[in-house]
Amino acid sequence: MSTKIMRAENLSLKERKELEIKCSNRLNWTDGGHWMGRGKAPNCHMKEKLNSKFSHTYTFPEGKHARRWNSEWEEAIRHAGYLATGVLTLATGFVYTGIKASTSVVISLASTYALGETQAIIEYPKMERGWSYEIIFEHEFTWSPHPYSPRFLMQTVTGVSRNHLGEQVQSGRNIVKYNLDQLPDGLGRLLASAPSRNTTSVYA
Repeated sequence: MSTKIMRAENLSLKERKELEIKCSNRLNWTDGGHWMGRGKAPNCHMKEKLNSKFSHTYTFPEGKHARRWNSEWEEAIRHAGYLATGVLTLATGFVYTGIKASTSVVISLASTYALGETQAIIEYPKMERGWSYEIIFEHEFTWSPHPYSPRFLMQTVTGVSRNHLGEQVQSGRNIVKYNLDQLPDGLGRLLASAPSRNTTSVYA
């Protein structure tokens, strides 16, 4: 994880919200941009930027593990309506637990960049014995209390399948930009401040 904070204070979530309200309330400011609210003028130009990257690799040491993955993919494709869900849920699960995540959510995530908007028949990343599938999360977080400054979380998720020799077979990438008001309070900062790590588990 790399962190860059420019004139940002260590504020609680409540203090950040209060600062956003003060900075965006036009009754607190003159037409010339001077503070006329109660107390000391807030620092509305502070900025916070966070970046994180972490990954998890699922392995398929036996045929039964690969068959389960392939079966769940085929089931997901038959119910394509739910495929575009679960990316943030999965990322949050890795932050909190390291490797624990619903297998259906993993399939849902991988499908978002394989299926695309057309929901057409696709060639999914079929697994075989000895293969692996890596999910890489990258997050860019930007926040400022200033009403005209950007507040967003950029999430890049990459999926890479490799054969038993470690050679790349297939890859896909999905990039989504969320305004922070679209997300639960604190989620963007949580994901972008997560420590860098690479974990592995058997898909079961």
